[in-house]
Amino acid sequence: MFTAVVAFMGLLAIVAWVVVAWASHRRQPWLLAPLSGLAVVLVGLGRPGWALLPIIALAAGSFAELVIGSREAPTLRTKDTDAPLSTERWAAAVAAPFRVALAEPWDVVARPQLRRRYRKVFELEWGVTDRESLLTTVDRLWNELHTGRSTDLLVDLRTGTARSRDPEGGGPGQSIVLTTGQAQRMRAVIGADESAETIVIGAYQWWKSAHLVRLACGGATLDWLSPVETQGLLRRVASDLQRRYGSWDQLAAAFHAGYLLWQGGGSEDAGSDRVWTAMGLLTTDPASPWNLLPWDMPLERVTTGEKTEARP
Repeated sequence: MFTAVVAFMGLLAIVAWVVVAWASHRRQPWLLAPLSGLAVVLVGLGRPGWALLPIIALAAGSFAELVIGSREAPTLRTKDTDAPLSTERWAAAVAAPFRVALAEPWDVVARPQLRRRYRKVFELEWGVTDRESLLTTVDRLWNELHTGRSTDLLVDLRTGTARSRDPEGGGPGQSIVLTTGQAQRMRAVIGADESAETIVIGAYQWWKSAHLVRLACGGATLDWLSPVETQGLLRRVASDLQRRYGSWDQLAAAFHAGYLLWQGGGSEDAGSDRVWTAMGLLTTDPASPWNLLPWDMPLERVTTGEKTEARP
């Protein structure tokens, strides 16, 4: 009887471990494989008491992966490093900081493992809870980008302050105080030398296109957008951005500026902000799509006025 109970416990522990290891997409949990084998051997030899030790260790390791794995540091990952160039891959790179922050592959559009997270984040940030609210938000963001004024960000490196400026003399803009690390990052992204006291990032508001990519990927993941709708939206964003900026460096500068204003300056410790850390990786890592993908690669043309159509 005791052997049967231990065998059942072992089966549950092994199944839980396999599920957790597969879902984590990390190598570390698979290192627990010898424990599962040892448990099976001990039960088979009629040593259920000894088999409890590897079973308990396997269960504890699986639980630890659930806790620690979700807190993995931002990591640059890709599903297929040799994938051919495509408009969808190029567009996915635009919003790569949000995937790199989660240590998830940046080049996967529909990611079932992120369904729960997309639901939570979409509702919290955008009030998006279903297909209709998603389409409404996409239309609103698209219209804001194409009807709003072009805005620059002026960064005073002497005082560590940044403020938005309307070149056409509009109303007062936003203003934030940067940490030393944030100011240094902005100098590096722009490529300003040590003697520069002020830098200007033009039309930074177009960084919000990354949110459109997030909404497209989330919509595909949650089955709120069809593959055709998802590809159409990604292609519209890619074509639009390629006309607005001249390089990944310009997009990176706008992304840094826009993200800081969006977050109100973020944490005092820039390293504790996962997206901020991810942007640093994408800017400096040679394997980053921002350093590998050609900015001016041919993109499939999409009419900018095209709407995301509802499925029948």
